[in-house]
Parts: sequence; C-alpha cells; structure tokens
Amino acid sequence: MMSLKEMFKKNKEILVFSPLKGKVIGLSEVPDNVFTSNIIGDGCAIIPEPGEICAPISSKVEIFKTNHLLIFEPKKGVYIVVHFGVGTSLLEGKGFKRIVELSPKKMVEVGDKLISYDLDYLKENAKSIITPIIVSDDNVDHIELLVKTGEKVEAGAPLMKVTLK
Repeated sequence: MMSLKEMFKKNKEILVFSPLKGKVIGLSEVPDNVFTSNIIGDGCAIIPEPGEICAPISSKVEIFKTNHLLIFEPKKGVYIVVHFGVGTSLLEGKGFKRIVELSPKKMVEVGDKLISYDLDYLKENAKSIITPIIVSDDNVDHIELLVKTGEKVEAGAPLMKVTLK
C-alpha cells in the first residue's frame, strides 16, 4: 500500500508526452523572444517531422480556431501549451486541419491525434516550424526533460516530467 507521503508526491508530478515527432531542442533556439524569455513558462521545442499534433497529456483542451495553438489543462491552473511554429497565427489556419471536432474544454487522452499539418506549406509560409511546448504555471518547481536536446522523439513518447511546488 502506498503511503500518504508517496501519494501526495505522486500528485505533484505531471508526465508530459511528446505531441509531435521530431528533434528536441531548447527554447533558446525558438526564433521568437516570447518563448526564449520564458514569459509564458518553461519547456522545450521540437523541430517537427511530417505527422500530426497529438495530445501530450490526458486533460481538457482548447484548440484555437487557427489550429496552430493548443492549450491543455491537466490540473486547475496548470497549462501545457503547444504552439506550432512561429508566425503561424498569421496564416489564419492554412496548413492545418483539425482531425477531431471538440466542444470547448473537451477531454482528450494522451496520444489522441488532434491536428494534421502540411509541413511543406508551413516551412514555406511561416517564419519557423519550430514548435515550443511550454508548461505555464506559477506552481512549477522544476521541469525535467526526458529526451536530450538534439535527439529525436516519437509522438506519444515521454518528453518531460513536471514537478509542482
């Protein structure tokens, strides 16, 4: 039987899975200071390969109408933000296709395919395809990257462990 202390500790850890297939890089390599300055939070980025954006966690999700931005809320006040590329909001949804229609705040499961993207179109028309994955919460104690920067990750593979205060 798990002790109360172990249960409490377990409740403070969130495992975030990769929403994309691609190469993991540091946020410092994202060509946008909104992400490099950690204003919205900390995390990592992925240089995506062809595929889909999948749910990185089982939670409620909000997908922006342009389909380039997905916000997951696994715990009240904890947000996992997947922002596909830089300058993609200016494309008004072109290059992205919603795989599932979700009502606002609908629950998804880890690995659910949510958005498909046209990588060639986005490479040509967006400032960058580098995709930040940000944990945005004042209660984050630390984030442990489970994949070394420079290494490839499969969609659905463990990406980072978030420990809350």
